[in-house]
Amino acid sequence: MFSEAELKRLINAKIATDEDLGEQVGGSGHLGFSSYEINFISDPVKKNNKTWKITYEYTVFVETEFTYYPDNPPYEYQYRKTIFVDDDGKIVRESKKATIKSPWKLG
Repeated sequence: MFSEAELKRLINAKIATDEDLGEQVGGSGHLGFSSYEINFISDPVKKNNKTWKITYEYTVFVETEFTYYPDNPPYEYQYRKTIFVDDDGKIVRESKKATIKSPWKLG
């Protein structure tokens, strides 16, 4: 089983490789900054004595030079993803990330 710290380290590393984080420059030359927050990490579930299934949800925040509260807050994108890891924490399989919430998706 994995400790809470190990799970967070594993998920943080995966999000960092999946997302374009940090300072960004758009095609128009405008500056932006992307960061994230983990919302949920499921308890690992042992699958066929070989891998652990871990599902997590996180939010990516995109701030631009035009971001200001309350009228123009950062864009927020919420995602869900499932990874399968071995006993050493190495990812052996993963799902595509599913969009839960987007400023461009109604509902």
